[in-house]
Amino acid sequence: MSADPSTAPSPRDPAGPDAAALAGAGWREPASLLPLRWGAYRPRLIAGLAMLVVGTACVLGTTTYSLALLLIGSLMQPAGWAVLPSTIGRRVAVPLPVLGFTWLMLGGSGFAWCYAVVLAAWLLVRLRPLPSFAVLLLPAAWSALLPLFVHDYEHGWITIATSTTVIVGAAWLAKWIAIRFDSWQSVRTLRKEPRRFD
Repeated sequence: MSADPSTAPSPRDPAGPDAAALAGAGWREPASLLPLRWGAYRPRLIAGLAMLVVGTACVLGTTTYSLALLLIGSLMQPAGWAVLPSTIGRRVAVPLPVLGFTWLMLGGSGFAWCYAVVLAAWLLVRLRPLPSFAVLLLPAAWSALLPLFVHDYEHGWITIATSTTVIVGAAWLAKWIAIRFDSWQSVRTLRKEPRRFD
């Protein structure tokens, strides 16, 4: 008895279903693929990032007349790192060092290189591949140029605004590098996948 062509099984992809799915799936944030013990990825990302931004702004906005901001920022910033979706080891490793370097930023443009430490922590927590860490050269280079333009402590807002812009741009560039690196790895994996005929 002949089999119905409409019910015949489709031929298997010689590269395997996993390879085919990998080729068509596109890039996804590595942290979004982690199993989370609580909460959902996007709300945790938004809440964590908001706490980091507000906490850092409070620390950098501290003066002798607003020491309460230092306390608020020093509590919010570590909380933000704890909320961000990532592996537990990375979330535990970064809060205290980053907070310490954020306090150093209060010293003015001479400590603008500390922004590179914040960026490095972000790349670590966001599970960026090693090649993307090359963007740390951008805030480091900017911190070397900044004292040529900012001489007075009263102009600290220029340091904060420009250095923040540099690290935000560098973070996006690091994501672009991560996507390109991941795409190259995916193609390489597909080329090395053994052909199966079973």
